[in-house]
Amino acid sequence: MSKDLAIAVAVLVVVFGVCFGLSQLRADLPPTPSTPFSTLPEKKPGGPPNDKVVMRVNGEPVTEKEFEAFLQQAPEQAQAFYASPEGRRLLADEIVKLKALEQEGRRLGVENNPDASSKIEMARANILAAYALQKLVPQPSDKDLRAQWDKEKQNYDTMQLSHILIAYAGGQAPPKAGTPLSPDAAMQKAQAIEAQLRRGASFEALAKKESDDVESGSRGGSLGELPAASFPADIQNAISSLKEHEISKPVKSQFGIHIFKSGAHSGRKYEDVKPIFAAKLQRDAMQQTLARLQKSAKVELDPQFFKRGRT
Repeated sequence: MSKDLAIAVAVLVVVFGVCFGLSQLRADLPPTPSTPFSTLPEKKPGGPPNDKVVMRVNGEPVTEKEFEAFLQQAPEQAQAFYASPEGRRLLADEIVKLKALEQEGRRLGVENNPDASSKIEMARANILAAYALQKLVPQPSDKDLRAQWDKEKQNYDTMQLSHILIAYAGGQAPPKAGTPLSPDAAMQKAQAIEAQLRRGASFEALAKKESDDVESGSRGGSLGELPAASFPADIQNAISSLKEHEISKPVKSQFGIHIFKSGAHSGRKYEDVKPIFAAKLQRDAMQQTLARLQKSAKVELDPQFFKRGRT
């Protein structure tokens, strides 16, 4: 069995289970006679696209549009397989199971079951709401996306960053040995280290020797590639203007006193982050639309129902 086929079969385990359960419950019934495929209606000229009948289950037609809708419900990694001839045939088998199960449900009058009918109505409401939201909230324009990029592009600039951390009493970072220095003494120690660095001392060597951040200190102070925007404002101000291989003055934070060193800078292009901005703007617009509709809706509540808990 190929890898793609294995994925597709795994995806359909739940369908198999449902159909197996039905086979244990359903009575033996004669199959519904079916008409030869050649008598099925062809696509009507000028009709909706993809309305051609491509298969039939117990005489009930399945159009190309319905087939494609079923395909789109499959996980993304399985859709490519289902688009192949082998995959289409396997998908057709699953549609047969679904349609036969649906037909059996109609024969048994399942849609008249109060629980089933309420869930069918809820599913219908969800589908209508989703399509309504698509119409109410169009895709953001390129102008809107570029405006968002202009506001946030600095958040996507990154740099290789290293630091030497000196812990102080009351800070969140503990010293690697002994008791913490007072804030003033820690600042004086950091200033002395800065002076050594500006005279040409090795940043990596001093980080290994002096930094109270043991983990980064073991790597010569390296914190990796990070966006400046991921730091608190006081640290952002200290590192955002650093050029490559430049060191900062000592900076106090809630953790300790830092001396930063900047490495190579890099940034992402607009086209790289455009999908991120599109999703964010559309999500924000959807939330605003939902809030507006909720606020304008006339709501009447049954006070007795909402006073009691779940029964």
